[in-house]
Amino acid sequence: MKRVLILGCNDITKRLLTDLCKHRSFASDICLASRQKSDCDELKNLASSMGVRVVTAGIDMNNVEGAMMMVKIFAPDLVINILPPELAIEAMNLAIKAKADYIDGALFGVPDIPSPTSLLSKQFKMFAEFQRNGKTAVCGAGFVPGVVNTIVRRAAAVDFKTIDNIDIVSVSGEKASAQGKTEVDDTLYSEDVKTPEAKVYTGPIKKVFYIENSKVVETVPLSIEGSSASGSKVYLDSSHMITDLLKEIPDVNNARYFKLGRKPSKEHVPPKEKLDLLDELGLLSDKPVKVGNVEVAPVDLLAAILPKMSANASTASQTVEVKAKGIASYEIYITGKAKKDDKEITRSYIIKGDNEKAYEKYNVNAFDQMKGSALIAGVKLMCRDKWQKPGVFTPAAFDYDIYYNAFVSEGITITEGEGKPF
Repeated sequence: MKRVLILGCNDITKRLLTDLCKHRSFASDICLASRQKSDCDELKNLASSMGVRVVTAGIDMNNVEGAMMMVKIFAPDLVINILPPELAIEAMNLAIKAKADYIDGALFGVPDIPSPTSLLSKQFKMFAEFQRNGKTAVCGAGFVPGVVNTIVRRAAAVDFKTIDNIDIVSVSGEKASAQGKTEVDDTLYSEDVKTPEAKVYTGPIKKVFYIENSKVVETVPLSIEGSSASGSKVYLDSSHMITDLLKEIPDVNNARYFKLGRKPSKEHVPPKEKLDLLDELGLLSDKPVKVGNVEVAPVDLLAAILPKMSANASTASQTVEVKAKGIASYEIYITGKAKKDDKEITRSYIIKGDNEKAYEKYNVNAFDQMKGSALIAGVKLMCRDKWQKPGVFTPAAFDYDIYYNAFVSEGITITEGEGKPF
């Protein structure tokens, strides 16, 4: 049993706390710590009747001295980080100071476009610290890359002699909004009066990548279209999962990631009434007029005063956050030579979740439910000393069968089949 410190208080914390208290072989003492101590107190009251000692604390990760005092008082064996990923380094430093093991559910700071010298997340900068202290840090023990990498590694060992192609498809569910609907931005911008012919500004195009013949290939978003098992249109995108495959399973020659739907864009339409009024007043004229001792063209003055559309590029292409509905699915399609007879085969490994049921039971969407289940599986392995290796690792560093069986026990069900819808 471990003395467990849980950093962060949210819906995953509630599930994790309930599980650890229900099965008392995992933890002897638990400390819940968050910026809002009152949130932790509410969860403590829920767990008070389950027989495990639970204490709470307020913690500000920016207040290093205060955080360290709390950690020294509780003296945890294991630090579980459920804070936002960008606070991972601070949380890992706390674990080092406490001489504790560490686990989190997401990678932080993975490069948008990988290269041979930039495949790792920022958490791996702490490798030497954990190795020197003889402590284990497992990062990304959530759904991505933890679960997906484990499924691929298990398939490589059980079903395939060699793997040539991996396609991963993420379908979050049916959206409540009209996907692809264009929003209209009718703000009057500097560019409208200087270059009124510019009707739409789409902003800078962010590149995405895939792996082809073992090399990273950059391209524009939406350049490759596919279809999910349910028939939804999906489009090429980048993913930390592909970076993780490149790092952990370098023998895979080709790998792509697809995501549901197109992002609705915001189209800029210059406000005609305003421009007509300015024109009528002569303020769109490019002929200089004398103001005091200075000559200035009215249109130049307007252009200098009005906001620039280019500075507003972040609003040029937006998605509206909406509640996911229906069935969410994460699909893995692997093509290669079969282990038993060397024939080329394509096998599918599909995980599904019901968004409505996830919201009803856990107050999160189906994908977030899967992430929570994956992390809880990893925490239990840490509590039982099944993951032990000094340094910083992802679940790929450990036996795939152990983690596979653990997250299946937490309700992540994989349906295997033949072929793919691409």
